[in-house]
Amino acid sequence: MTNKKSKLSLVKFNKAGLSKGRHILIVESFESRRAVALNTTVFSIGRHPNNSLVLTSNMVSRHHATVAWLKYSEKSSNSQRNDYCYWIIDGKGKRKRSRNGISINGEKKSLHRLKSGDLITIGKEIKITYNYLSYTSETRDFIQYCDSEKPQYYSPKDDSSHTDTMVINHIMTADRPD
Repeated sequence: MTNKKSKLSLVKFNKAGLSKGRHILIVESFESRRAVALNTTVFSIGRHPNNSLVLTSNMVSRHHATVAWLKYSEKSSNSQRNDYCYWIIDGKGKRKRSRNGISINGEKKSLHRLKSGDLITIGKEIKITYNYLSYTSETRDFIQYCDSEKPQYYSPKDDSSHTDTMVINHIMTADRPD
Protein backbone atom coordinates (compact mmCIF):
# COMPACT_ATOMS: atom_id res chain seq x y z
CA MET A 1 0.00 0.00 0.00
CA THR A 2 1.45 3.35 -1.02
CA ASN A 3 1.06 6.37 1.17
CA LYS A 4 0.25 9.37 -1.08
CA LYS A 5 0.19 12.97 0.05
CA SER A 6 -0.78 15.76 -2.34
CA LYS A 7 -0.06 19.43 -1.89
CA LEU A 8 -0.86 22.60 -3.86
CA SER A 9 1.27 25.69 -3.40
CA LEU A 10 1.37 29.06 -5.13
CA VAL A 11 4.64 29.64 -7.01
CA LYS A 12 5.90 32.50 -9.14
CA PHE A 13 4.97 32.14 -12.82
CA ASN A 14 8.09 31.33 -14.85
CA LYS A 15 8.05 33.78 -17.76
CA ALA A 16 10.84 31.82 -19.48
CA GLY A 17 8.16 29.29 -20.45
CA LEU A 18 6.47 31.96 -22.60
CA SER A 19 8.95 31.19 -25.39
CA LYS A 20 7.20 27.82 -25.85
CA GLY A 21 3.60 29.08 -25.91
CA ARG A 22 0.85 31.03 -24.15
CA HIS A 23 -1.99 30.32 -21.77
CA ILE A 24 -5.08 32.06 -23.20
CA LEU A 25 -8.61 32.64 -21.92
CA ILE A 26 -11.28 33.17 -24.60
CA VAL A 27 -14.11 35.09 -22.89
CA GLU A 28 -17.55 35.07 -24.53
CA SER A 29 -20.59 36.95 -23.28
CA PHE A 30 -23.62 38.69 -24.78
CA GLU A 31 -21.60 41.90 -25.08
CA SER A 32 -18.33 40.66 -26.59
CA ARG A 33 -15.82 37.98 -27.42
CA ARG A 34 -12.22 38.59 -26.40
CA ALA A 35 -8.95 36.83 -25.63
CA VAL A 36 -6.86 37.36 -22.52
CA ALA A 37 -3.28 36.13 -22.19
CA LEU A 38 -2.34 34.66 -18.82
CA ASN A 39 1.24 35.55 -17.95
CA THR A 40 1.05 36.20 -14.24
CA THR A 41 0.99 34.15 -11.03
CA VAL A 42 -2.52 35.23 -9.92
CA PHE A 43 -5.30 36.39 -12.24
CA SER A 44 -8.63 37.50 -10.74
CA ILE A 45 -12.05 37.48 -12.40
CA GLY A 46 -15.07 39.39 -11.17
CA ARG A 47 -17.26 42.50 -11.18
CA HIS A 48 -14.94 44.71 -9.09
CA PRO A 49 -12.82 47.10 -11.21
CA ASN A 50 -9.58 45.94 -9.53
CA ASN A 51 -9.85 42.43 -11.03
CA SER A 52 -7.57 41.34 -13.87
CA LEU A 53 -10.68 40.52 -15.92
CA VAL A 54 -13.75 42.62 -15.16
CA LEU A 55 -17.16 41.13 -16.07
CA THR A 56 -20.31 43.22 -15.77
CA SER A 57 -23.04 40.56 -15.49
CA ASN A 58 -25.34 40.51 -12.44
CA MET A 59 -24.52 36.79 -12.08
CA VAL A 60 -20.85 37.64 -11.40
CA SER A 61 -19.62 38.25 -7.84
CA ARG A 62 -17.22 41.08 -6.99
CA HIS A 63 -14.45 38.49 -6.88
CA HIS A 64 -15.89 35.50 -8.72
CA ALA A 65 -12.85 33.34 -9.49
CA THR A 66 -9.09 33.21 -9.25
CA VAL A 67 -6.76 31.61 -11.79
CA ALA A 68 -3.46 30.80 -10.10
CA TRP A 69 -0.14 29.24 -11.18
CA LEU A 70 0.29 26.41 -8.69
CA LYS A 71 2.81 23.69 -8.00
CA TYR A 72 1.16 20.33 -7.47
CA SER A 73 3.33 17.97 -5.44
CA GLU A 74 2.43 14.36 -4.95
CA LYS A 75 4.51 12.23 -2.59
CA SER A 76 4.41 8.49 -2.52
CA SER A 77 6.54 6.21 -0.38
CA ASN A 78 9.40 6.08 -2.92
CA SER A 79 9.09 9.22 -5.13
CA GLN A 80 7.83 12.76 -5.47
CA ARG A 81 6.20 14.21 -8.58
CA ASN A 82 5.87 17.96 -9.22
CA ASP A 83 3.63 19.56 -11.81
CA TYR A 84 3.21 23.30 -12.56
CA CYS A 85 0.01 24.56 -14.15
CA TYR A 86 -2.89 26.99 -13.87
CA TRP A 87 -5.76 26.10 -11.55
CA ILE A 88 -9.10 27.90 -11.24
CA ILE A 89 -10.54 28.54 -7.78
CA ASP A 90 -14.12 29.60 -7.07
CA GLY A 91 -14.01 33.07 -5.48
CA LYS A 92 -10.95 33.76 -3.34
CA GLY A 93 -10.77 30.22 -2.03
CA LYS A 94 -12.28 28.05 0.68
CA ARG A 95 -13.72 30.76 2.90
CA LYS A 96 -14.70 33.33 0.25
CA ARG A 97 -16.52 31.55 -2.57
CA SER A 98 -18.57 33.33 -5.22
CA ARG A 99 -22.32 33.67 -4.86
CA ASN A 100 -23.22 31.60 -7.97
CA GLY A 101 -20.16 29.37 -8.33
CA ILE A 102 -18.33 28.20 -11.44
CA SER A 103 -18.91 25.22 -13.70
CA ILE A 104 -16.08 23.50 -15.50
CA ASN A 105 -17.13 21.39 -18.49
CA GLY A 106 -20.71 21.35 -17.17
CA GLU A 107 -19.81 20.29 -13.62
CA LYS A 108 -19.94 22.67 -10.64
CA LYS A 109 -16.51 22.80 -8.96
CA SER A 110 -14.66 24.92 -6.42
CA LEU A 111 -11.13 23.94 -7.58
CA HIS A 112 -9.97 22.58 -10.93
CA ARG A 113 -6.65 22.01 -12.70
CA LEU A 114 -7.04 23.70 -16.10
CA LYS A 115 -6.45 21.66 -19.23
CA SER A 116 -6.53 23.02 -22.76
CA GLY A 117 -10.13 23.12 -24.00
CA ASP A 118 -11.76 23.39 -20.55
CA LEU A 119 -14.99 25.41 -20.62
CA ILE A 120 -15.64 27.58 -17.56
CA THR A 121 -19.21 28.84 -17.19
CA ILE A 122 -20.22 31.74 -14.96
CA GLY A 123 -23.97 32.16 -14.77
CA LYS A 124 -25.82 31.44 -18.01
CA GLU A 125 -24.25 34.09 -20.19
CA ILE A 126 -20.46 34.00 -19.68
CA LYS A 127 -18.32 31.22 -21.12
CA ILE A 128 -14.55 31.19 -20.75
CA THR A 129 -12.43 28.66 -22.62
CA TYR A 130 -8.90 27.96 -21.39
CA ASN A 131 -6.34 27.05 -24.05
CA TYR A 132 -2.62 26.53 -24.16
CA LEU A 133 -1.25 27.55 -27.55
CA SER A 134 2.18 26.26 -28.50
CA TYR A 135 4.28 28.83 -30.32
CA THR A 136 4.13 27.73 -33.99
CA SER A 137 4.01 29.51 -37.32
CA GLU A 138 0.18 29.16 -37.30
CA THR A 139 -0.28 30.64 -33.80
CA ARG A 140 2.51 33.24 -33.95
CA ASP A 141 0.36 36.19 -35.13
CA PHE A 142 -2.41 35.51 -32.62
CA ILE A 143 0.07 35.12 -29.73
CA GLN A 144 1.84 38.35 -30.71
CA TYR A 145 -1.52 40.12 -30.85
CA CYS A 146 -2.39 38.83 -27.35
CA ASP A 147 0.99 40.06 -26.07
CA SER A 148 0.84 43.51 -27.69
CA GLU A 149 -0.38 46.70 -26.02
CA LYS A 150 -4.14 46.63 -26.21
CA PRO A 151 -6.47 49.56 -25.83
CA GLN A 152 -8.79 49.33 -22.86
CA TYR A 153 -11.98 47.48 -23.63
CA TYR A 154 -15.25 49.26 -22.81
CA SER A 155 -18.47 47.30 -22.54
CA PRO A 156 -21.33 48.62 -24.68
CA LYS A 157 -23.58 48.47 -21.57
CA ASP A 158 -21.15 50.02 -19.11
CA ASP A 159 -18.18 52.36 -18.92
CA SER A 160 -16.17 49.97 -16.67
CA SER A 161 -12.67 49.39 -18.04
CA HIS A 162 -11.38 45.92 -18.78
CA THR A 163 -7.61 45.74 -18.57
CA ASP A 164 -5.44 43.40 -20.65
CA THR A 165 -8.23 42.38 -23.02
CA MET A 166 -8.85 42.58 -26.72
CA VAL A 167 -11.77 42.18 -29.07
CA ILE A 168 -11.20 39.04 -31.15
CA ASN A 169 -13.42 40.18 -34.01
CA HIS A 170 -10.56 42.45 -35.16
CA ILE A 171 -8.22 39.49 -35.69
CA MET A 172 -10.92 37.34 -37.31
CA THR A 173 -11.78 39.95 -39.90
CA ALA A 174 -8.20 41.12 -40.53
CA ASP A 175 -7.51 38.43 -43.15
CA ARG A 176 -10.81 38.80 -45.01
CA PRO A 177 -10.55 40.15 -48.55
CA ASP A 178 -12.58 43.31 -49.12
